[in-house]
Amino acid sequence: MISFAKYSLFVAAVFFHFQSNILAQATDTIRENEVQRIMHVLAGDSLKGRGNGSDDLLKAGRFIDEEFKHAGLQNLRGFPGYYLPFRPFGGSRRVNSDQLTWNGKKLSSDEFIYLHPVPGNYPAKSMADFTIIKIDSFFTKDIFLKYKDVGKDLLLWSNQPQPDKENYFPPVFDMPEEGLQHNLLMVCANKPPDSLALTGLKSYYEHVEYNVVGMLRGKSKPEEIILFSAHYDHEGIFKRGKRKDSIMNGANDNASGTTALLMLAKYFALRNDNERTILFCAFAGEELGLLGSKDFSKYIPPDNIVAGINIEMIGVPQYGKNGIFITGSDQSSLPAILNAGFTATPLKLKKGPAEHKQLFKRSDNYSFVKKGVPAHTIMSSDDDDKCYHQPCDELKRIDFQHMTTVIRAIAVATRSLINGTETPTRIGEQAEDDDEPLQ
Repeated sequence: MISFAKYSLFVAAVFFHFQSNILAQATDTIRENEVQRIMHVLAGDSLKGRGNGSDDLLKAGRFIDEEFKHAGLQNLRGFPGYYLPFRPFGGSRRVNSDQLTWNGKKLSSDEFIYLHPVPGNYPAKSMADFTIIKIDSFFTKDIFLKYKDVGKDLLLWSNQPQPDKENYFPPVFDMPEEGLQHNLLMVCANKPPDSLALTGLKSYYEHVEYNVVGMLRGKSKPEEIILFSAHYDHEGIFKRGKRKDSIMNGANDNASGTTALLMLAKYFALRNDNERTILFCAFAGEELGLLGSKDFSKYIPPDNIVAGINIEMIGVPQYGKNGIFITGSDQSSLPAILNAGFTATPLKLKKGPAEHKQLFKRSDNYSFVKKGVPAHTIMSSDDDDKCYHQPCDELKRIDFQHMTTVIRAIAVATRSLINGTETPTRIGEQAEDDDEPLQ
């Protein structure tokens, strides 16, 4: 029988060899030139700081959407695309977004549904914009699956309400895993269309923002979720006195975290061996008080989220070469699990800033912490950085080598979470539901 000491050395050697192989695979997939490509889009002047409520933030969301598509991510079940709209300034979720005039008469919002996979408002639509198909029964929840391969913008029309005679559409629909590829208008009306006019209401579209969420469904534990997140909004344009540079590019905060999110999505999609489901969430509204993540946290039962890894401000090595810290390190066992994974990487886990900075409560992880989820933020700089929320937070300050090292290390350190062998402890009573996020 092998001695305990020799057995321990053998186990350690096998673990180190396994982790080293994972690091080599991450190095092959997560390349610095690709990190630079994404960063130059997100933090470039053309997006004007990705301010909340701006068209530039919408453009950033569309870029993230294209990257998710290229990686082959699935949509969150029940949604037509990667976009999850929310209204950052409150109000009822039941708000009319579109107006349809059918044969000269305005229909109520209960009588039609318009789904368009590209977010934001759209040019007015007429009959010429749709292929019209008459449905010979009431609308069923699998209607999208029946027509997903038509390849055109569709108008599906029926004159039959639901069997209960009180509703026009089923309460939920089955969505194709790849989402909707074309616009879809569904109408329940007594008479066929001789004319129609469809418009998006400015009162809705000028006050809506979008979380962008992609998914890799787990092979053997699909109900267990590992959530990666980063916020993609920043401060936009802010003129101060006579300063020539008014664009708050937000390269470090938080184009860097969003880039990490996209690189990890591509990496795990290529591996295609995740036992647990992985969600990749790009949140808007963080700079307004974690509003995007707060809204999204309503969609997923918190007990299904095994761990949340939020990524923020990893482009500047304020804590030294390859140095990072994890917020709330004493709140669950997730930081210890990640640190064990970092041992096979060049990354060095540092002690975070003083507790009074409350960084654990100031990023999107906290929206899930309040529901008991072990969710923490990985950072390599904090708000003492001289360019925090300043116009000088630009690409020229980003250490791309450091940033790439951090992303690769996260890919390695989360393997035990992804494959289902590690489960962190839940957050205790330290985070009360009525705590407000700090900014």
